Amino acid sequence: MLFTAKTIDLSENQPIANGTVRSVYDFPGQPDLLIKVFTRSEDRVSHRFGKRLAWKLFPEAQYRSTLKELECELRVSLKLGTKIEHSPLSRMLGVVQTSRGAGVVVERIAGLDGGLAPKLYEVYRNGLDEPALDALNVFVGQMFDHHIVARDVKSSNIVYGTRGAGPACFLIDGYGERNLIPLRSLSRRLNDRSLNKQFALIAEKAGLTWNAEQRAFSIT
Repeated sequence: MLFTAKTIDLSENQPIANGTVRSVYDFPGQPDLLIKVFTRSEDRVSHRFGKRLAWKLFPEAQYRSTLKELECELRVSLKLGTKIEHSPLSRMLGVVQTSRGAGVVVERIAGLDGGLAPKLYEVYRNGLDEPALDALNVFVGQMFDHHIVARDVKSSNIVYGTRGAGPACFLIDGYGERNLIPLRSLSRRLNDRSLNKQFALIAEKAGLTWNAEQRAFSIT
């Protein structure tokens, strides 16, 4: 039976990562996939009163970010066509039911050593070498070229790994237009401005230099 047509048993599994809204699990029997499972509303913790109230009054709001991510990833995949392997976004492959609740099946990005790809901040803490810097700048170019709207481009949402064709960087979370009026989706200029700000902040924290005109990082 296809995994999309059955309940996935995660009762004996521990999450490999936890977030406010979702926890990430290995997909049993599918080494190239992960499952992002929604945390039950009553188990979520937020320091923002407005968010807690929204979750209580509008339960479906908990899925808004994921729906926008799915829309964004699908749009980029359709745009790339036969070049889909070069997408800078981790693939999202559908919704499943698990013993821990509804979840989204996502691509598992492998690190260069075969394990789970490390986050960007883990890479630059150990020293960013030339291949990693080149991969990061290719990723940057793709984000601008494909007009990818991302609200949370930060080093904890970018991983350094491979799809089997050499080192590359991938955005695994924090993309998709969430504004009621999708200004950044409609305006490349506004989206470019937002990406520039987010990449500049990454550079500041990583000890790199961000060149907004060249749209590239360099080692200080």
